[in-house]
Amino acid sequence: MTESRQPDFVPATRPGRDVVRQRLLDAAAEEFAEQGFSAARLTEVARRAGFTKGAVYSNFESKQDLFAELFAQRSLELAGRVLAEIAGMSPTDAAGKSGEAIASWMAGNPGWLLLVLEFGVLAGRDPQIAQAYLRERRHLRSQLVELIGARASEWGVEDAFDVRTTAISLMALISGLVLEHSVDPEEVDQQAMGAAVTALFAGAVARAGLPTATGYY
Repeated sequence: MTESRQPDFVPATRPGRDVVRQRLLDAAAEEFAEQGFSAARLTEVARRAGFTKGAVYSNFESKQDLFAELFAQRSLELAGRVLAEIAGMSPTDAAGKSGEAIASWMAGNPGWLLLVLEFGVLAGRDPQIAQAYLRERRHLRSQLVELIGARASEWGVEDAFDVRTTAISLMALISGLVLEHSVDPEEVDQQAMGAAVTALFAGAVARAGLPTATGYY
């Protein structure tokens, strides 16, 4: 009688640091969306991600840092998606498409908009939150400068297009629209938000000397 050969034991592979970090960010997005920033608990974030609380602190210094990175990631994902969609478009079409895409995302994510408002208010009162918020806002701004600059280069107006001012204006406009839409979604609806963002881009395009179909040139 021959002995049956037992299968070799294969130890479970530990997920890499990048995988762990992303799972924590995804879990944090769920926890923040359900509880808000103030009531969200890191132990619950860890549980949702399938890790211990220690995994959270080995990747993020605090709840503030976790949310700030999540905020920057979501913002860059949106910016990257929008700018990828307008690749190859004329300046006029790109301005309209950008406004439409950003407004659609904002109208479709009201819970996230409220989170951003909450975090911004807390940053004005809590130095620790403000530090994390400032760091990620500056990082986001620099990334937007690069992304918008790539489109300006595509249009051949990289020297004339005020990329930094456009990035700053876009961030400020979106922050304002978040507040206005949250308070008055009937008046400041998706169409109104899209028109505001389109006007910003159309103005930047016109100042760079490119023709638009919106009356700015």
